[in-house]
Amino acid sequence: MPIDSIENEFYFAASHVREFIQSFVDSPEEFINILFSYLGHYGVEIFIFISGYGLAKSFMKKEKTWGHFMADRLKKIYAMLLIGIVFFFLSKISMSYALPTNKELKSILYKLLFIHTFIPGETMTINGPWWFFGMIIQLYIFFPLLYKLISKHGFKAFVAISAISYIIIYYMLNNTSLPGGLTIMQHCVGHFPEFCLGIYLGKKENLNANFWVFLIALTIFILGNFYNAFFPLTFLSVTYISIYIFIRIFSCELKLKLLRKILIFIGNISMMLFVTHGIYRWQFVCLAKNYNNPVTTIVFALLFFLEVIIISFAAKAIYDWILTLLNKTKPEE
Repeated sequence: MPIDSIENEFYFAASHVREFIQSFVDSPEEFINILFSYLGHYGVEIFIFISGYGLAKSFMKKEKTWGHFMADRLKKIYAMLLIGIVFFFLSKISMSYALPTNKELKSILYKLLFIHTFIPGETMTINGPWWFFGMIIQLYIFFPLLYKLISKHGFKAFVAISAISYIIIYYMLNNTSLPGGLTIMQHCVGHFPEFCLGIYLGKKENLNANFWVFLIALTIFILGNFYNAFFPLTFLSVTYISIYIFIRIFSCELKLKLLRKILIFIGNISMMLFVTHGIYRWQFVCLAKNYNNPVTTIVFALLFFLEVIIISFAAKAIYDWILTLLNKTKPEE
């Protein structure tokens, strides 16, 4: 049967890894569900790294003022978020035969203002993955400064920024009790290391990864799933692990062509997948729980994936159309 989320995304709980291991022992046939329930949230770190990496590459070609940069970022984020909200309205009407409640409308307003991660009880409302929008906007606010520091001081700047970030993270996680489930890991400071790693590697001519650093990152990641002292380091370590694996995949031209094509295909619609999948997930989870069978769980998972792929294609087409209209009306810089 599909298990509830047991991930250590915003805070550490040693019981989660024990439940993760026990789930494999009790229900090995549910390994796909178990893996995604525990490790799925780390996909956010990949988004953060790619954002830093892509922005660094873009700035290397042409730097922008902070105002122009933020206007460009807000335009793209709002286009994605508004599309997600439209699909939320459509799903609400088609599945519940009702319009959003006043409480849901208020939560949507908080999302549009990007203040939901500061309001107790609002971070995960409407669509859980949307907590990301508040955090990524905060990272964008700091990007031009981070880019200049890393451009000037290189690896030293990356280490210094990461060290300051970890000092704040460890203090906030271990010494401060925030209301309503709020946590530093929902804000930009909690993810500066991955973002700055993207900027630092984006400044380099070629993306590469060292095998020995990969082994160190893997060790830290494993320890971080068992010990609170290593937990904040798991986000950066899993980012490096992912970089290493992707480099190896894309370097195997002959054996992994199909996998490379799949990754590129998914990558093209990845943000729309991120924006829309949470809206439609729960109906398939309920179906899988009702049947309580590992085979039907996989079938429903595949049907869910197919549905959100189709929806994401439609959302991507709308998104591209909106950006085309906005770019046509863009004033001269």
